Formats: sequence, C-alpha cells, structure tokens
Amino acid sequence: MRVRQLIEIRKVLNSETPWSDSDMPPRHAPIYSKTRPTKAGWRWRSAKVSAGSFNFVLVALCNVRRDNWKAILILERPDGASAVGRFEYHGSHPGLHCHSNCERSGLERSAKSLDNLDRYPKVGSFHRRQNAWTEGTFWGAAKRFFRVERSAGPLFDDVP
Repeated sequence: MRVRQLIEIRKVLNSETPWSDSDMPPRHAPIYSKTRPTKAGWRWRSAKVSAGSFNFVLVALCNVRRDNWKAILILERPDGASAVGRFEYHGSHPGLHCHSNCERSGLERSAKSLDNLDRYPKVGSFHRRQNAWTEGTFWGAAKRFFRVERSAGPLFDDVP
C-alpha cells in the first residue's frame, strides 16, 4: 500500500498515553530498538491505532521552549516497524509540513525508516503560516492529519 493511502485511511484509536518527559520505551515508539532518552525540554505522547488489518503507533514529540513539534506515524508489521511519515512544525522556520518517502511505501524497518524523507511542501514553497501550538492542540492536529478517530465518531477536534 502506498504512503498516501496509509496516511489517508481512517484509523481507530485503541489506547493512548499521557504526556511524559521520561525516556521513551520501544513499545511506545517501535522504530527504536532501545529506550530513547528524552532530552531536556522534550515531552512525548503515544497512541496505538488501527485500520482494518493494519496496526499503527502515533508518537508526538514536543519541545515548547524551542517551538519544535513532531508527530510520527509508525506502521507495525510482523517483521518490524516502519515510519510512514512525519508531521512537523518548527518555530525557527515556520510552516507546517510533513516528511515522507513515497517510493518506499513503509518498506524500511527501524529508525532508518526516518532517514532520507522528502518534505511536502518543498522548502521555499509558500506555506508560512504561524501557529501558536500547545501540547493539546498539536496532538489534536496530528490525529486529524493522520486520520485518527474515536471508535465511533468524527475526527478529534480539540481533545488534548
């Protein structure tokens, strides 16, 4: 299945963690084989989601002081986990954007699946929208972008 299709299919939220500033265990971000240290100022949150026979993990990483916001959709497969795409905003170069590799279609496993991703829209394209994110609004935006729904209802609007 192509990356665009993996992003666009409606996903159901199965469970989620609260925000944490502790080190992130691999069960909450399965592309990492070891616990990922959380550096000063960074917080993370994770959710298990599914769509038919596909199982995903959605991970958000935020540093409010640096105005740095990332969400990663991870596809879980029997032979390993693979990053499908990253949804990002950086205050240092404003513009909500995503990173993905449409050629791979989630075939690479582990943290290397985050390497060599293309950016959409491309750098220099007009997309300079300023955002005043909070952890709650970014988590809601990431769930909307990756089409995560409650088990029976509309897409999340403003759920922290």
